[in-house]
Amino acid sequence: MTGLLEPLLARLPAESTAVERGRIQRAYEFAARCHAGQVRKSGDPYITHPVAVAEIAIDAGLDCATVCAALLHDVIEDTGCDAAQLRAEFGDEITTLVKNMTELGHRDDQAAMDAADNRVLALKVLDRLHNMRTIQHLDQEKQRQKSEQTLDIIAPLAGHLGLRAVADELESIARGRLTHLLGDTGATYQVLVLGALLLPAAVRASYVDEWLGELDVLRDRRARTRFALRLALSMPALALNLRRPRRHMPADYLLSVLRWILRTDLRTWTPLTLLLGWMIVETARNSLSDAIVILITVPPALHAGVTRLRTKLGLDQPAEPT
Repeated sequence: MTGLLEPLLARLPAESTAVERGRIQRAYEFAARCHAGQVRKSGDPYITHPVAVAEIAIDAGLDCATVCAALLHDVIEDTGCDAAQLRAEFGDEITTLVKNMTELGHRDDQAAMDAADNRVLALKVLDRLHNMRTIQHLDQEKQRQKSEQTLDIIAPLAGHLGLRAVADELESIARGRLTHLLGDTGATYQVLVLGALLLPAAVRASYVDEWLGELDVLRDRRARTRFALRLALSMPALALNLRRPRRHMPADYLLSVLRWILRTDLRTWTPLTLLLGWMIVETARNSLSDAIVILITVPPALHAGVTRLRTKLGLDQPAEPT
């Protein structure tokens, strides 16, 4: 795997000394020997992981010792190398970083992170970043656990350490992975996105982000579906409130449109029936039982929501279509 070394060294800043480059090369060669024959769940040689962590460390501007520790961070944990051998090769500073990161991995809780050195914490964050970039190779339960921990602990830790770009990427990957695992790539997510089209463009993205955060908390798909439907039904009223100050889109006009839609069953239920059918089809692609649950539970919820809206607008009885 010598092809990994040259790109790694090429990332080093121009002011890096020959001694630093030589030290990083020795760390790479030592790690490659220790991890020889090992593969990741993706099927890639294991050495690709510590090299990737080291590259992120270089890009983040961390010092030579931390880059070396990034290359060596798994040798005590996952190979036959012990701390004494590592110390004989690389001295106390790098060995202490690797040992402390290994111990931190065994505890992996907030108290342990509070007591750790900032360089060890930085290594923890960068290690998690590369693992999150390749998280799709883990089973779904581990993906969920790692993503939740990343949002709750690791991403905020990265921000605290001043690694803002790393924190943003961690949060983005973790939210995206939870969104995928919880099914928001299907009907629930699409309902929110389509409903949000009623809102002013300036605030649309922030509202969708907030709703996705709410969905992250709901682990039951039935609860998530009900949440999305409640939002969809309340979207016209929210749009009215947000658009009220805009002179070119008076609230009275939007209210009139809503009254016009709700005045007849045909105008009310045709789009809702199409939306419900689409949701059932999308859900059935992943789970037929969930699609049946939606078919049984959602129509009554829609009917109740429409009835409440009509009552609030003084349209208790729909007019006959003309």
